[in-house]
Amino acid sequence: MRFVASLTSFLILALTVGLATPAGAQQAGDRLEKVVILTRHGVRAAMSSPENLETASARPWPRFSVPAGHLTPNGAALSTLFGAYYRELYTSEGLLTAGDCGAVYYWANVTQRTIATAEALSEGLSPGCASMVHTVGEGRVDPLFEPVGAGVAKPDLALARAAVKGRVGGGLAAWSASHRDAVETLDALLMQCERRPCPVNTGAGKRRVIDAVPAFDDNGGETVGIAGPEAFASGVTESLLMAWADGQDFAGLGWKGLDQDTLLRVFALHQAEFDLRLRTPYVDQVASSYLASRLLATLLGDADGAAIGEASSRIVVVVGHDGTLAMLAGLLRLDWTAPGYQPGQIAPGGALVFERWRRADGQRVIRARFTVQTLPQLRERTPLSSTTPPAVSPLFIPACSEATTAFDCPLEVFDWTVRSAVDRRFIHP
Repeated sequence: MRFVASLTSFLILALTVGLATPAGAQQAGDRLEKVVILTRHGVRAAMSSPENLETASARPWPRFSVPAGHLTPNGAALSTLFGAYYRELYTSEGLLTAGDCGAVYYWANVTQRTIATAEALSEGLSPGCASMVHTVGEGRVDPLFEPVGAGVAKPDLALARAAVKGRVGGGLAAWSASHRDAVETLDALLMQCERRPCPVNTGAGKRRVIDAVPAFDDNGGETVGIAGPEAFASGVTESLLMAWADGQDFAGLGWKGLDQDTLLRVFALHQAEFDLRLRTPYVDQVASSYLASRLLATLLGDADGAAIGEASSRIVVVVGHDGTLAMLAGLLRLDWTAPGYQPGQIAPGGALVFERWRRADGQRVIRARFTVQTLPQLRERTPLSSTTPPAVSPLFIPACSEATTAFDCPLEVFDWTVRSAVDRRFIHP
């Protein structure tokens, strides 16, 4: 058993390093010109209180040292490590030089965790620079992240809800039943049951995930609300992920069976809920058309005011949320799987990276990838470098990418692909 475990660890490490190594993605004479990094914020405190989370568990939950939803000190440290990795990478590619404080432009949503993440990233990516993190300003709504709330996009809410419901035949019963194994696994972990399913009577004031009733909620705002085991589990598993990545001591609180393999299994519920609610095509057009058009203008170098950052910015870092990345990926039909995570999962600090290269043959191309710190790297706060890189998954952009190592997407085709995906009704008020 020890040999098998060691072999498994070796294979995971080999896969991670293999994915993360950019060797072969570029040829001699290729030149990197521009980078856009769209990243999720770093490790934050749980959004729910420990007392609320403990209604679904037999053991106490860890306590964070910061308010709900705020970036933790460990989260800031992890973001700085990621920033340092980006700096090493892009210095080696000739895009950054020492002391060039105008090379990187930071834009963040207005929440504490996004602004603090951008600041922490800048400490690693722009050391010694008085990096200004840009936002729309306190009390305002940023259309990059909330186009409906900002008044830029005005969707047909009935159509949005129909689009989501249509993916599951108008009802959630069969869709939810398909996740029963993951639900029972999560309940067994939370309630520390030896047999599945956990007993109905789990204790006073306790509730099982499996007992949540699947239902649609038409008061879900921009799309459609989802109730049931998946929605319940989504919040709980995100809280597990954040506490695990923050280095919290579950074993010291009496938890048994909480390890990376179990986390991987229960993450499936979060991904199922996210996919249905946030990766439905009409929803993605509403939520990401404006963002996609601004990112395109940035990569093209448009001078009409649509680009993010200054004309001299060689790297543009945009810090948002997991939903920000999920909906843009849905719009462009981007898929990935990082070691230790579910397909398409966006862990803290995970990023969609778009690079504009000028190849040796003169062709300008976009090379895209998803990059994220692995669960061990998060929990152990592993310094990142070219020898200990994060996990990297090159992205194939449908209707654009070619059969090259880095899935080169010719710039003019990328332009057409993005413009074809967006709905201009959701770009201008």
